[in-house]
Amino acid sequence: MFLSQAGRRGDRVLYRFARNGHWESYTWQEALRRVREIALGLVSLGVQKGDRVAIFSANRVEWSLIDWANICIGALTVPIYSSSTPSQLSHILSHSGSTILFVESPEQLVKMNPLGPSFPQETKIVVIDPGNQSTASGTEPMRALSLYELQEMGRRYGESHDGAFEHLAGSLCPEDDLTIIYTSGTTGEPKGVLTTHANYLFMIDAVDAAVPTTDQDVVLQFLPFAHSFGRLEHFMIVAKGYTCGFARSMETIAKDLLVVRPTLLFSVPRIYENAYSRIRSRAATGGVFQRSIFRSAVSVGRRISRYQREKGKIPWFLRAAGSLAHKLVFSKIHSSFGGRLRLAISGGAPLAAEIAEFFHSLGILILEGYGLTESSTVSHVNRPRRCKFGTVGLPLQGLECRIGSDGEVLLRGANIFKGYYRDPKGTQEAMDGDGWFYTGDIGEIDGDGFLRITDRKKDLIVTSGGKKVAPQAIENLLKTDPWISQAMVIGDRQSHLLALVTLNQEEIRQWGRGEGLVFHSPEEIASHPRVLALVKERIRQKNKELAAFEAVRGFRILPHDFTVEKEELTPTLKLRRQVVLERYKEFIGEMTQKLRFDL
Repeated sequence: MFLSQAGRRGDRVLYRFARNGHWESYTWQEALRRVREIALGLVSLGVQKGDRVAIFSANRVEWSLIDWANICIGALTVPIYSSSTPSQLSHILSHSGSTILFVESPEQLVKMNPLGPSFPQETKIVVIDPGNQSTASGTEPMRALSLYELQEMGRRYGESHDGAFEHLAGSLCPEDDLTIIYTSGTTGEPKGVLTTHANYLFMIDAVDAAVPTTDQDVVLQFLPFAHSFGRLEHFMIVAKGYTCGFARSMETIAKDLLVVRPTLLFSVPRIYENAYSRIRSRAATGGVFQRSIFRSAVSVGRRISRYQREKGKIPWFLRAAGSLAHKLVFSKIHSSFGGRLRLAISGGAPLAAEIAEFFHSLGILILEGYGLTESSTVSHVNRPRRCKFGTVGLPLQGLECRIGSDGEVLLRGANIFKGYYRDPKGTQEAMDGDGWFYTGDIGEIDGDGFLRITDRKKDLIVTSGGKKVAPQAIENLLKTDPWISQAMVIGDRQSHLLALVTLNQEEIRQWGRGEGLVFHSPEEIASHPRVLALVKERIRQKNKELAAFEAVRGFRILPHDFTVEKEELTPTLKLRRQVVLERYKEFIGEMTQKLRFDL
């Protein structure tokens, strides 16, 4: 697929990326040349079909090139999150048996301690961006090559082995192993999910049939390639011929949107949640006239949204009002996304229906989907012309879905993984003899075939009264409040539900200024009586949208957000509940003993 696309598209731009403050680009032919050099460099090091090659790096253009090089010679890419700890890295390298490790920089090389006793000493190291040095200080001089040196080796190998690259690529079969993606480990030790070329070829065709795109589309790439969602985007870029701009970092996404100006956006909900909070906050701080205009525009947008989803003809006067709303309000929001965004995709975690409905009222359609690493990323997705907010959509063509007797979502199809690498017992537990994969998620299918995920099976809370509660739905509802940044609901075997919440610091400080309050630290904010009263009232309002047994009856404000660095979140920003429970057990114990903030 990569070779045929490169031959067809030649001098068109494939990748755009920033280097030393300037945006540069690679054409398809330039990307192919570099992929060939990297691939043959690996062959010269003894890498063979079926060998594992790990990549420990943040997203960058070289990541894509290395992955395609591995794929073309039949090596299995093992992606590793750049935020991984040395112990996590060593575990994945040892478990996968990776013979080569690509590491982003000398700093990352020092961080992972390649001379430590737990690091596999047989693994060869290649540094992607060595800076002014070819190896990191403190490492053995011959253990680390630079990517440039590897490419030089590949060039020399190609000169003496004419046609070797094309021969290796041509020898691959759909049934061959493609990659081992390690799960993010929200509920235990990461598992290596082994998928084949056939799994992802099916996936590419099925996604394209569900959500049609063209080679005129442009994406801003920021999802981590170590996650299956980011990896699918990476494959779709080549399969469909998109132009891909690489975000410089998660912190620069807002600026990079203005440079790349994407037509498609693949993202986890957190990006949409943050944008939702910013838009509403800015609208709320405008003058009386501006607030009135914004509310009227959104009201018009919501009415148009309903007509579109119900396939009704939009009255002429409503179309005219919509055009005015776009000119006065929505066009400014569209400009902040680059001005060309026609479609957004959300996956990796639940997206609140309120947020999806809000963006559709602005003229931005977010299609929520669902899947797992084991389903080669996707099993369900909403369609542009068949969409229900609050659901994850319809199953992909060729995939079967049913709900088990205990509510668990079961999947079967050509995209279901080959098995957990070196874990036959885990594979046997996850799949039955008829090929049904047990997802571990609880869900329900409505009369039109749309799937709604309610929670992870292991995350369900059972109260002392025997009620089963799905915490994610409540957490998503709380996060739609502009003052609340994150939330984790707890209450297993308790009479009431409790919540740990974090706040949008900028919004709270701005509110405080309006109230004549000056806050000197996040800790002061978290304990201030006026803030506690505000959050109490906000949660009380959200409780009105919940059943009595789902209502949050006590809370504690944490001074800082949950983070990946503190291992409270996975790299795809899902809560590691056990870590949070252990870290804040004193707060939780205090709330459990007495509902200090009784709601």
